[in-house]
Amino acid sequence: MKISPITQYKPTFGYDKKLNRELKAAIRETSDKEFSYSIAALNNYCNNLETSIREIDKQSKEEKPKHYDDIVDIFLNCKDTLTGYISVAYEQLNFADREYLHYNNEFIQNGSDPKDWRSELLDRLSEWTQTKYYKNKVTKPKDAGKEPYVPKFDEEGREITGDNDSKKAELQKRAKELASKSFLEEFKPTAQTPKGFKDVAGMTELKDKLENGIIEYINNPEQAQLDFEEYGKTIPKSILLYGPPGCGKTYITQALASEVQTPLYLLNLSKTGSHYINMTSKNIKEAFDEAAKIAEKSDKPCLVFMDEVDSFGFDRTSRTENEDVKQVATLLQSLDSVKDANVIIIGATNKYNLLDPAVKRRFTSKVFVDVPEKDAITDLLSKKLSKYSKGHKLLEDKEQIDSIAHKLQGYSNDSICKITDDAAMNALKRNRAEISLQDFEKAIKETSEEKPDRKEYIADSKKIQNKIGFGS
Repeated sequence: MKISPITQYKPTFGYDKKLNRELKAAIRETSDKEFSYSIAALNNYCNNLETSIREIDKQSKEEKPKHYDDIVDIFLNCKDTLTGYISVAYEQLNFADREYLHYNNEFIQNGSDPKDWRSELLDRLSEWTQTKYYKNKVTKPKDAGKEPYVPKFDEEGREITGDNDSKKAELQKRAKELASKSFLEEFKPTAQTPKGFKDVAGMTELKDKLENGIIEYINNPEQAQLDFEEYGKTIPKSILLYGPPGCGKTYITQALASEVQTPLYLLNLSKTGSHYINMTSKNIKEAFDEAAKIAEKSDKPCLVFMDEVDSFGFDRTSRTENEDVKQVATLLQSLDSVKDANVIIIGATNKYNLLDPAVKRRFTSKVFVDVPEKDAITDLLSKKLSKYSKGHKLLEDKEQIDSIAHKLQGYSNDSICKITDDAAMNALKRNRAEISLQDFEKAIKETSEEKPDRKEYIADSKKIQNKIGFGS
């Protein structure tokens, strides 16, 4: 029988030893022995858990026990409870401030990895001093923004005053770094990103839908208002693009942002994931709150692209964990929260069948983005080969282009681009020859790209609003 990592080590390092000794002295002086015993037991338990975590941290990822994340969760919740009790009962220790500084210094020395458990512990300690019962019983107003936390007391328990400007400046800098954590990333166009719909091959129906439903609304708000008053026409506030991977769901979103000349923010739901209890749900909410705040300052609607919606919008009937169910509920609430905001949500998924029905309903428009049809493939070949001087001659031969397009049917947009590049390399190897049909045939024969099974991605086929073939 293996010894549990929770009990096999005695606490020898990690937590603040000086502060721990002061706490034990304060506990001994407490007249309420039952309360003091509980605090002492909880403190010892936290110290043991922390020591176990630090020992496990020395192991490789493969060696770590499966219940490592559970131990971290238990430790963080126990430490949070302990901080609350001590902050109220032993206010003179300035416990939360001193613990914050202790772990903050170690966090920086450890490389400041946001996934480190110390990062979550720092957030909880700063939250205690700002939003919970603490010194002078001051609480933060509910409508106040998230302010960077700067401790008021140093690790010795002394108040940090204006006489210690360098220390305060250092703490303020670190506080801003912690407060600047963001789950939204502004998309920065590159030379390869589309400059608008002119760079998008195929997908005619969806481009028309976006043109009439969103672009005209943003570029001509007076006409949009008139259309609403006379016909009730509204802008789709949320669009779900789904279908096989590599068919251009992200690409068309980038093109839309370019068309309306508005910033595009990427909300990567996979980055909000956390193995800490309740933290994933909290991160999802913060991401949407951040989007709403950005939109308030923008003259035009803010575009937010959510890739891999299925990561946290999965069907709740397939999960039994409370945290999983809470994540989906939080996502639903967050989608509802931005309905009246200056935000347009565009979601993308390759796994429509795995989405929770309520998540699907939150999207006012759903579009199946299919593999490109022959006309779209021809257009795509034209755009790709026109960039290569050795491909111009092939483009003039319509019969051969049609033959290539026929052979490429069933491949995704991304795969076609890669096969075209492979064909160009084949021509290069043939003593820098012109790109030919034979180069494409060789590239197709040797490619590792696979044709997606469309049946896996077509969901509720009778209910699909649009079927779009795409090329870029």
